[in-house]
Amino acid sequence: MRLRITIRPCALLAAAAVAGAMLTGGVSGAVAAESVLDRIARDGVIRAGTRANAAPFAQKLASGEFKGFSVDLLQEIRGAAEKALNRSVRVELSEVTPSDRLQRVAEGELDIVCGITTPTWGRESLVDFSLPFFRDGTRVMVYRGKAGEVVDVGRLKIGVVKNTTTVAVLKDRLPAATLRDYPNMGDAMRGLEKGEVDGVANVGVVLLGLAERSEPRRSVVLLPRTRPLATESLACVLPQDDSRWRDLVNRTLIDMFADVREFTGRYEQVYSRWFGRNGVLFYPLDRSTRDYLADISIWAR
Repeated sequence: MRLRITIRPCALLAAAAVAGAMLTGGVSGAVAAESVLDRIARDGVIRAGTRANAAPFAQKLASGEFKGFSVDLLQEIRGAAEKALNRSVRVELSEVTPSDRLQRVAEGELDIVCGITTPTWGRESLVDFSLPFFRDGTRVMVYRGKAGEVVDVGRLKIGVVKNTTTVAVLKDRLPAATLRDYPNMGDAMRGLEKGEVDGVANVGVVLLGLAERSEPRRSVVLLPRTRPLATESLACVLPQDDSRWRDLVNRTLIDMFADVREFTGRYEQVYSRWFGRNGVLFYPLDRSTRDYLADISIWAR
């Protein structure tokens, strides 16, 4: 007895659609699985992002060139990639903002963003992060005339950059404060100069950098005076699930941290260039931060 099977045209179309979806998914999966290092091995370019107005971390000059501490970190990573791939590698730098820095890495437009970005679990759902390369405290900067005995930092009108961890810190630690959003710290600082806000908030080193570049220069105070509202660690933004690329970046940082506890080594050299006594902004590493970075090295080895 013969078994007769009839396949309707609609079934054939459905089967073709399923097969096409499987093939498409397979191709997409193969592309997604490629490491950033594989692409760099082909074209010799690290597509990196950093801020344009966050000196001493990064600043875009009139010439279009970027300079700063995080730019130097990217050059250290470039050197490590050259050594690992045995070919010349260059860094192609683009300006990023607090609003687009994560998305541009998540979408594959950029391989890495180094600057003033704090890792959070919420952000980890979109991107990965390197080991921390800097640690500082969140404070509010006010002009010295407003920092008298009666000032209550918890009730000030404070300028913040939207979509940053600083906003979350202030809402948690200073719930009675009034927050005003700005697109970047330059605009927030101009708001302070115009009297739109009583102070601006960020990590201390960024605030002092803004005060150093402001015209006319005015004396400032960071509040609270005794201890920061929160401690924030800064890290580079990386694509999700690319362990080879993340490992190279982390190994580069670990090698730089190797002798930081003894006030020597590559990290000390790069740090001093921007934050040392003869740097752009004097902001010496305290002992606790040195120990923090050194302990990261011990853990990762």
